[in-house]
Amino acid sequence: MYPISQSTISDELSSDGPGVLTVATRCLVGRDEELAELRGLLGRPAGRVVTVTGPAGVGKSRLAAAAYADVAGSFEDGARVVDLSDVRPGQDPDAVLAQAVGLDTDAGHPPRTLLRDFFHARRCLLFLDGCDRMRAALVPVVTRLINDCPRLTVLMTGNERLGVYGEVLLRVGPLPLPPAGQELELKELREIPSVKLFIDRTAVSRPNFVLTEHNRAAVVRLCRRTDGLPTAIEFAASRMKMLSPQRLADELEHSLDALSGSEFDTLSRHRGIRTAIERQLDALDRRERAVLRRLAAFHRAFDLPTAQAMWQGGVTELQRLLEMFVDKSLLHTDECSDGELIISMLGLTRQFLLEEARALGELDEILAAHAAFCADLAESAESGLHGADQSRWLIQVDYWREDLRSALRFLTEAGDQAGVVRIASGLHQYWQARGAIHEGITRLRAGVDDMSALTLAQQAKALLALGELLLNASETTAAEDCLRRARAAFGDLEDEAGVAACMRRAGLVALQRGDLVEADRRLEECVAVASGHGTAEHAAALRNLAEVRRAEGDASGARRLAQDALEVFEQRRDVRNVALTRLVLGDVAFALGDQDGAVDLYRSALTDIAELRHLALCALGLEKFTILLTRCRGQSMETWRRAARALGAAAGIRAATGCVAPALLRMEVDAVAALTRVRLGDEDAAEMGDVGRRSEPHAAVAAVLTDLDHAEPERDAGSGAGNPLTPREREVAELVANGLTNREIARRLGIAEWTAVNHVRKIMRKLACTSRVQVASWMSKQDLTGRRRPASAAAPAPRTGARTGAGE
Repeated sequence: MYPISQSTISDELSSDGPGVLTVATRCLVGRDEELAELRGLLGRPAGRVVTVTGPAGVGKSRLAAAAYADVAGSFEDGARVVDLSDVRPGQDPDAVLAQAVGLDTDAGHPPRTLLRDFFHARRCLLFLDGCDRMRAALVPVVTRLINDCPRLTVLMTGNERLGVYGEVLLRVGPLPLPPAGQELELKELREIPSVKLFIDRTAVSRPNFVLTEHNRAAVVRLCRRTDGLPTAIEFAASRMKMLSPQRLADELEHSLDALSGSEFDTLSRHRGIRTAIERQLDALDRRERAVLRRLAAFHRAFDLPTAQAMWQGGVTELQRLLEMFVDKSLLHTDECSDGELIISMLGLTRQFLLEEARALGELDEILAAHAAFCADLAESAESGLHGADQSRWLIQVDYWREDLRSALRFLTEAGDQAGVVRIASGLHQYWQARGAIHEGITRLRAGVDDMSALTLAQQAKALLALGELLLNASETTAAEDCLRRARAAFGDLEDEAGVAACMRRAGLVALQRGDLVEADRRLEECVAVASGHGTAEHAAALRNLAEVRRAEGDASGARRLAQDALEVFEQRRDVRNVALTRLVLGDVAFALGDQDGAVDLYRSALTDIAELRHLALCALGLEKFTILLTRCRGQSMETWRRAARALGAAAGIRAATGCVAPALLRMEVDAVAALTRVRLGDEDAAEMGDVGRRSEPHAAVAAVLTDLDHAEPERDAGSGAGNPLTPREREVAELVANGLTNREIARRLGIAEWTAVNHVRKIMRKLACTSRVQVASWMSKQDLTGRRRPASAAAPAPRTGARTGAGE
């Protein structure tokens, strides 16, 4: 019991005796908003009962104590604190409160009467900390006090609301964490509350600890693993005496006992995060706890339909249980942009429950149910990635990627080849889209190493998916072997659509190798077989055959085939295949002399690819559009700069994803890359390529699609604008300033040498210069292009042997 009058408000409250409460109100990190809100609630006349709730270790008592210390002085009759966390079950709550307040319970008066008489006329604040164990018994006590004592305000802490009329709830969440996948400056990182608390508390156990570039990743990982719970962070900080953040984070992966300490390490009444969670779970019965263990299988937040995958009962009962878990701060809800609610569990609680499931022998059964959910998701995604909702399905699988990988690990360790194949086969299109081709190959190869446990249909599907991924990685021999075996399996199943799918990919193997004759033969045979089986597969075969026919010189025939394919894909609203088909039609349009039509088709295809964020298609589209641009608009130096950036981006994507371009395309790309080095020079071409490699794929696509048609108007020498040169003349003048000879300028710009000489002479007349050195000097004073010139241009000088006149 702690009476605090208006004249005595301490920063730190402590006590010895039956109602021991030890809380510190200073050094409250990252709780300014919650503290202000709680003070406001306690200051309102309507806030008669205020309950602070939140998960174990979130700092409810510390926050409530800080608010208590701030507002207690405003209650003219004082304030009282009672710690109920260690009260034994069965004790009379009226007697406990009366004794804690200091009332004489031995005088023969009932405790409830004593409490009513004491608080009736007083304007007082009563702080009840740790109400969970006495929650049910406190409901009638608090209700009577509030009704009988009109000037009394009650502040409580617990894992859930008390459940009395008029109760106001303040839910306290974990401290903000460093953002995932985003690297902040050290100064910004230090100010994130979870990191700030870790650094502040670590300084106590290891005074020389400093956040640096070397340990920042480990500190971020550790803060995220503690879920931003202040108690867990303080336990982690106390272990820094002899451990590094990385070492502790590794220990935590194996056991929650890594987050434990002594009474001097944290203000919590618990000596480890395990005991804190255990105490919170004590409020559940055996069945409720078993349900929560099953939900712990999910790595990500889930919704009600997803939770049903782990539940064998009715949906109404499951919804009731989920609501109860949320009320008890064991689960947390967030609202999505579409208004739907998702439910999440803190990582430490999840780890506790999974460790408990392992000890009880339930873990394998729980993980098997989770793997079954993941298998259903993968199969749904496989279908969805061929339809109108491809973008949504890619995002959906992105979200569940950690769960899918966890399921694959479990199935692999359990020796469930059929389960591995089911998930891996369903994800093969996703792996291509997200640049994880080698991950898919590894998973599928492991699944088909021993196919004795697989049905013939599973074998056929797995071999087909593996063959397609190997084809994308340009492992053509292995791909052809897989496709041959898959075709045989589909044949035994009398599945002609499956046979056609294998035939089409066999045609692509030939195309990957650059064998147009064999590719034409295989794809024509596939078109005949697929015409009656599988509209989408037939359309894809038509597109692939159109690509071959265009390369063979039959542009008109190729256009007919590709247009037929496009019609099918547009009807199906298959964005990926529409984009691929438009790329082929763009090649055909260029071959038929329609440059503008080709550019429009490529723009449309690349826009769809960028929206899908399909990595393999981004690389393909960037390469093909770059080739087209340099052919259509190769007279502009900006085109070559853009080409160097785009090819750099495509090369970066292919290196990161393992997706290899077909042989014919590689030859064209190599030729254009060589020309960019000629037109820009090795140094500038390399610099632009590096810019492309560092850019995000969608940004690289946006850059190459930027309008090229904004040519600056020519201005003559008498315009008085100070810049009499045309865009072409400025390009030539810049190369002169860089010390290039006329022959080198001609080669760089792809023009005749005599044309370069005429450009130089015209530049000299316009600028009234008599030498190339004067042209270079004039250029050094101009900022015409808005881009950095090479260092050599800053102090121009003629190259050795170069003449000072217009000719050579």
